[in-house]
Amino acid sequence: MKLPLRRHRNVSRGQALVEFALILPILALLLLFAIDFGRVFFGWVALNNATRIAANEAALNPDAWVAPVNAGDQARYRQQVVNDLQAINCAPLGGGTWDATDIPDPVFQDHVGTIDPHEIGDHATVDLTCAFTFLTPLVGNIMGNPMTISARSEFAVRGGVISGIPVATAIPDPSASLPPPSAPACVAPQLLGLKVVPNGRSAWTNAGFDSGNYSHPQIGSNWTIEWQTLVFGQSYPCDSVIEVGYNP
Repeated sequence: MKLPLRRHRNVSRGQALVEFALILPILALLLLFAIDFGRVFFGWVALNNATRIAANEAALNPDAWVAPVNAGDQARYRQQVVNDLQAINCAPLGGGTWDATDIPDPVFQDHVGTIDPHEIGDHATVDLTCAFTFLTPLVGNIMGNPMTISARSEFAVRGGVISGIPVATAIPDPSASLPPPSAPACVAPQLLGLKVVPNGRSAWTNAGFDSGNYSHPQIGSNWTIEWQTLVFGQSYPCDSVIEVGYNP
């Protein structure tokens, strides 16, 4: 009784081994496809990000490509793109590593109906192309090795000069409240948790503000400050007024 059982077990094990040997190459090929296509997707995302950086920089500084050209702005444009491409797994079409000569000039298109395509409202477009090399020759033979990947980004021009007047090329940070250039700057102190008088007033004057511009409820000196109108840590003119109080 044991002998047939032993033979049946040996045949079963041998059959499983043969089946595994047959399916292993297919599983390995699927795994290599998954790895390489993941790398392709990463390269495509990185290349698109580089084109956005390039088009955004060109849209902020369109006059760098207007005669007389600004070589410094153009060099900064190319260097920003090269810095972003250092970690990409896709090489320039000419081979080697990315450098400034691999970054093309932006193309400016007129969208406001004038002859000059570098004005506010026109568009700056940047195209980048790279050559992706697959890890395995088998996948490369199927897909083409290297495989060309392209990306394009287009931004509206929002910097430059209008009637000889420079236009701001950066959006102000709403979290930073800077004083006018003509007024000295002081940094608002943290008053929460202090007594209205004298601790709150002392901290206000120690920060450089005018003591006469410190306003608080006329109820008592022992009330603890629970709110203040000027944000702690931000800069304001030293003659600013702050109101402090408590929540009844």
